[in-house]
Amino acid sequence: MSRASKITFTLSCILTATTVVGVHVVQGMERETLHQGPIKDAKRVAAKQQQRQSATDEVDDSKSRKRIFNAAEHEEQLELRRKYESMQPLSGNIKTKETEEKGKSQ
Repeated sequence: MSRASKITFTLSCILTATTVVGVHVVQGMERETLHQGPIKDAKRVAAKQQQRQSATDEVDDSKSRKRIFNAAEHEEQLELRRKYESMQPLSGNIKTKETEEKGKSQ
């Protein structure tokens, strides 16, 4: 074999070995990346559930505050009704023009 053919053969073997090793390394990295996919998805789902839970808690807090406010408002309105009924009692009759005219004519 000539010297040039030995050099060409050696370089071809080195290039082939380098290519095979490189492909295996890239496959290993891709496999690891694919393995991390479900783990990242699980973390993302957990974070989304936690975010929904905190949003639900905030809504519950605002609902309870609104209930408390409404209860206080109701009590205030009842107190005003009692106050005004003591000043001017309510009869429960609805006055219209027709009933006023009938009352005047009788």
